[in-house]
Amino acid sequence: MKDLEEQRVCVKFSFKLGKTFTETFQMLQQAYGEDCLSRTPCHEWYQRFKSGRTSIEDVPTSGRPSTSMDDDHVEKVLTVIRPNRRITVREVAEEVGICKCSCHLILTDKQKMRRVAAKFVPRLLTDALLIREFLTKHEATVVPQPPYSPDLAPADFFLFPQLKSSLKGRRFQTVEEREENSIRDLRAIL
Repeated sequence: MKDLEEQRVCVKFSFKLGKTFTETFQMLQQAYGEDCLSRTPCHEWYQRFKSGRTSIEDVPTSGRPSTSMDDDHVEKVLTVIRPNRRITVREVAEEVGICKCSCHLILTDKQKMRRVAAKFVPRLLTDALLIREFLTKHEATVVPQPPYSPDLAPADFFLFPQLKSSLKGRRFQTVEEREENSIRDLRAIL
């Protein structure tokens, strides 16, 4: 920030000496190198000083801080949502008196809610995440599980496709007949 103010002073000084914008910009590039203002902001400041401005400070911008995301509005949104979870974001925003975007941010970011079957419901952690969180909180050792199916041994991955291909296209009248043929084919494979 201080470096930018120094460069504005240099632009003002150069303008007062009667230098052109091109000369001013070249001197700034020579003095500041890579940290030099880019051409457009430099030109804007040069034009401001040319039009009679004397201050190197930025003009304070208009506007006010957002007040629709404060704790009071969050509570109002929750009191509207609790009795009727099927209410739309637009209806909640109109009832509370804030914009739709702020209402949506309150529901999704601050309250961690999402839509499920047209209802706002809190996001719940899955069982696996809850278990992992519990184990890490109690400093228990977590053994990583193998990818895909932890129940099957790697040999089983090669066995089932062969068994399925031998039974493919065959029709069986009873369950017992199917089991008998499966066992016979399994013995043939092994």
